[in-house]
Amino acid sequence: MCGIIGFSSGGNAGYNQGNCESSIDIVLNGLKSLEYRGYDSSGVAYYDETENKIKSIKKSGKLVNLSAELSCIKPVKSNIAIGHIRWATHGKPTDVNAHPHSDCSGNIAIVHNGIIENYAVLKNKLIVKGHKFITPTDSEVIAHLIEDYMKSGAKTFYEAVRLASLDLSGAFAFLAMNADEKSICAVKYGPPLVMVNKDKEIYFASDVSPLIQYSDEVIYLKNSEIAYFKDGLLKLTDFKGKTLNKTVTKIDWDASRAVKTGFSHFMQKEIFEQPSCLLDAFSSRIVSIKNSSDSFFSGFKIMLEDVRLTKKDIDKAGRIIITACGSSYYAGLVIKYITETLCGIPVIVEYGSEFRYENFPVSKNDIFIGISQSGETADTNSALEIAKEKKAGILSITNVPGSQITTMSDKGVIYTHAGPEIGVASTKAFTTQIMCGLLLALRIKEIKDAAAVAGKNLHGVNFFDEIVNLPKKAEQILFLNDSIKEIAKKYYKNTNFLYLGRGILYPIALEGALKLKEISYIHAEGYPAGEMKHGPIALVDENMPVLFLLSNNMLAPKTISNIEEIKARGGKVIAVADYEPDIDGISDIIKIPTTVEVLSPILYTIPLQILAYHIAALKGTDIDQPRNLAKSVTVE
Repeated sequence: MCGIIGFSSGGNAGYNQGNCESSIDIVLNGLKSLEYRGYDSSGVAYYDETENKIKSIKKSGKLVNLSAELSCIKPVKSNIAIGHIRWATHGKPTDVNAHPHSDCSGNIAIVHNGIIENYAVLKNKLIVKGHKFITPTDSEVIAHLIEDYMKSGAKTFYEAVRLASLDLSGAFAFLAMNADEKSICAVKYGPPLVMVNKDKEIYFASDVSPLIQYSDEVIYLKNSEIAYFKDGLLKLTDFKGKTLNKTVTKIDWDASRAVKTGFSHFMQKEIFEQPSCLLDAFSSRIVSIKNSSDSFFSGFKIMLEDVRLTKKDIDKAGRIIITACGSSYYAGLVIKYITETLCGIPVIVEYGSEFRYENFPVSKNDIFIGISQSGETADTNSALEIAKEKKAGILSITNVPGSQITTMSDKGVIYTHAGPEIGVASTKAFTTQIMCGLLLALRIKEIKDAAAVAGKNLHGVNFFDEIVNLPKKAEQILFLNDSIKEIAKKYYKNTNFLYLGRGILYPIALEGALKLKEISYIHAEGYPAGEMKHGPIALVDENMPVLFLLSNNMLAPKTISNIEEIKARGGKVIAVADYEPDIDGISDIIKIPTTVEVLSPILYTIPLQILAYHIAALKGTDIDQPRNLAKSVTVE
């Protein structure tokens, strides 16, 4: 949830605000790349080579406050620095509670992401030994604990950090710097840490977004691992001190995709990137085949090279279990509908945050699918760890190569290829997750029914043409931007919304309501349209806009009946529809292209994103960094 950045040049110091970029400049720029994660305060600690000591500057509020403070200091020669954007847990978001935190001597500074669950016990022990604490945060205990091991005889800063890490309980990723050694340590146990080691320089960050400008080759730390950098040399070990060799992961993100490029907000840019992202998600995975007898489907084959499911796996599995949180959970609900429709396999979707505390019966024959944009969602990964202990097969859908979720996925990983998503509210990651889920369902169908007669289109649908044409149809919806903005002008002052959908569109009603809540702070609820009379209709009056997702299928007459009931009670009706419904009294209608049912959720999602965006813009909220929210929820 917090953001961490660190840099060391291994001895070659530069000046900030001068001709030579210093560690302070690099860290501050890195923090700007991490702002999307959500935060309420920020800070930087740096080694001042002239004065031979660590200095820190910390400010509550937005990063601009820290930037202004740093601009007031005279140019500093510095070759090592760490930075942090904080999302408050222990202690209010004040200047004092902001990271970095220091030990008593001032020779150690740390930045931390996560929660130290046993901090109170450790803190009391350290206070008895004479340590002085200045904040109520759990994180400060890390700096004092390292200092205590230094005093107790640890021969090196690395050794003190390693021993301190063994004492910590909870979830933690932290950077620690030391003035005496002029060294930096990175420790991971839970939240993500990634690094670039290049030309005797080291860069650390909570994710790859600040690093891609320096290299497309990164190293992901795994749980219980430490990276120690001194004098241009990198040492990698586990918590027991065993030396490790790390695999370099190549990132194919274009650095230019992490800038707004003319859009007012990252969220707006990412909404408009969806046609190309959807194309990237399937372009190398659905292959046209001239000889249809080579494929279960007519004229094409699904190519998911990293999916290692076999027919035996699928036949043994009586069910598929999807675990996810937030928007990824709603994507999982869509994928459930797609998989059950195409494959006839029961699918259960569980919140990761609930699964870890349930007594959910897990079989070694179960197939688990974890969905996470970052691949580091703590609740989702904890659920998968439970499944892994029970020897169930695990697949994942994620946007980030090398992330924690991928290390647990023994049955394969499907990358969304969405590129960096900076806006906290998910847009392109959500729609590409659905696309990847569809491809996986089609692949499971191929494997499951390999002995069936080839050359037949499933359910009479030419999936190849429908998938290939989807990006163009998504682009057609983007041309509705101005008309949707006009609709937003009518409703942005309302305080409540109701979103209704049936069947596969019910999860899209949930996602549409979530988008509005997240970025506009308007209360909104998503419901199955068939449940409207079982409670929500009590809320309907002339002040309650009700948005319907209306599809021209067998359920359309029932949904139209719901619309009539809303009209009878004075409610305003907004409809997103793939046809012209034969009904009067709809206040506003957004007409979208038609597609096959299992692809329709993607097209219905985009206008809801645009509507939420424009309502939030009219209200003047912080769209890319909504209050209280974090992009990557890496702690419980």
